[in-house]
Amino acid sequence: MRNETTYPQSPAGHRDIGTWLEDTTSQDPVLGRLFPQLRRLAASEAPLLLLGEPGSGRELAARAIHNLSERAAHPFVVIDCGDFSDALIEAELLGINGNGGGAPHKVGIFEQAGTGTVMLAEVGELPARLQEALLHLLERHELRRLHSTTPVPARARVIASTCVDLRSRISAGLFREDLYQQLSAEKLDLPSLRERPDDIPTLARHFLERCCGHLPHGPRDFTPEAEAVLRGYSWPENLRELREVVEDAAVRARGERIGVEDLAERLRGEQRGGPLASLREVEIRHIERVLQEARGNQRRASRILGISRWSLSRRLRKYGLQPRSEQ
Repeated sequence: MRNETTYPQSPAGHRDIGTWLEDTTSQDPVLGRLFPQLRRLAASEAPLLLLGEPGSGRELAARAIHNLSERAAHPFVVIDCGDFSDALIEAELLGINGNGGGAPHKVGIFEQAGTGTVMLAEVGELPARLQEALLHLLERHELRRLHSTTPVPARARVIASTCVDLRSRISAGLFREDLYQQLSAEKLDLPSLRERPDDIPTLARHFLERCCGHLPHGPRDFTPEAEAVLRGYSWPENLRELREVVEDAAVRARGERIGVEDLAERLRGEQRGGPLASLREVEIRHIERVLQEARGNQRRASRILGISRWSLSRRLRKYGLQPRSEQ
């Protein structure tokens, strides 16, 4: 579960916008190139749909848009719609009207955000009942708590994100087309890491500085050979995976530079396989690794992979994979 509230300082107030932008683009150079578009989106009041693979920086982009907007002095609230059961997500989003002896009063995230920003991560996981409630909220700027018929103002801007094809979910009857039209009034598609290999060395050095910059004898750079491996890897989990690989390699390294031998075996294995490794083989290996990390929990694995649980089940049948029982 992730339900996070932050109170960033306004770029127009206590922080210089140039300093703030430098901090942001040091984490991901692509946001620097997208800055004119981010600034335009920040000036809009319309809902925004962020598209991109898991780990591609969707939350960082949402934070950038919030920080560049007039809402920056107000809360930025993030909730992952796939982290809650159908029964709990409604209370988290809309809140509960306490009825004195029954359910306790609970403030939902839209009320928590006030006139700030609510980011609905993996919005495609919302159950049908909540899709209807979200559509009502977007159209009328109001919500109704559970156990109440009294409307409550909902003034936060909505930024939704997804790593699945919502059009396919609409065709399958799993997502409302009218809600999709509302959420996609503005859209931003973030490229995957493998689509921008020239950014990989810059990002890897940034992560290395973050994890080793305070250590007097930690590695400070990568050998040309290690850099070539980083560029050539497919990065199915994008920035999240790159950060983990760099941090792991920094622990292994014994010299001033990280070498190929310090990198995770899967990176070196993919490099050796090169073009001989089929897409089927790469996908099977990746699904197996994610299932292992998720301890056989298909719901958790499907979120990491960025596909629906139904799509994961179909792939498991297709490839004849037998995961352990879910825990």
